[in-house]
Amino acid sequence: MLYPTSMPLPKKSAAMASSFNGSGVLFVVSALLLFGTTQVTPMDYLLPICKTVGGGSTFVGIQFCMDTFHSDPRTAHGATYQDLAAIAVDLLTANATSTKAKIGGLLDGKTADAATAQALRSCQVLYDGILQRQPGSAAAVKGGKFSEAISSLEKSAAAAKECEDGFSKSHVASPVTVENSNAFQLAKLAVGLLYS
Repeated sequence: MLYPTSMPLPKKSAAMASSFNGSGVLFVVSALLLFGTTQVTPMDYLLPICKTVGGGSTFVGIQFCMDTFHSDPRTAHGATYQDLAAIAVDLLTANATSTKAKIGGLLDGKTADAATAQALRSCQVLYDGILQRQPGSAAAVKGGKFSEAISSLEKSAAAAKECEDGFSKSHVASPVTVENSNAFQLAKLAVGLLYS
């Protein structure tokens, strides 16, 4: 028997509908919760990779690895170790470019004392070297010439560390500590991926 929507259901039918709706809602909510907790996100494949590369490393942490690759949309749907190394090299290039620009701005501002200015000039030369090596590093990674890429990336990591050490040796605060740390870790991350 069909009932118009404006008419109330008989008591027995109303109870059945209420029971069905309650259990139906419970089923749907349960299914969503179950599905929601077991659904794999596209980035989940990165955790084992970052654990492999950063788990035993004194240079790169798992969280840095995860944050680095989560920030880049190219990793959203899976990537090989070689692909991830190429992304890390690209990010190192971007970091070095912006760091060199920041150093130039700090030197142009002439607000730095003599010791800081000297350390910044040294860093400027070091970051020039990083940027000159980057096209070769990127080509070596993409071309499968891993030992060549690793050698270049190790030089870039050493340059970022040398930049930071220059401030320590001069007993002045570094205005590019974060940038140096990121450059160092990006280079070491790419190296770790190429060794894996």
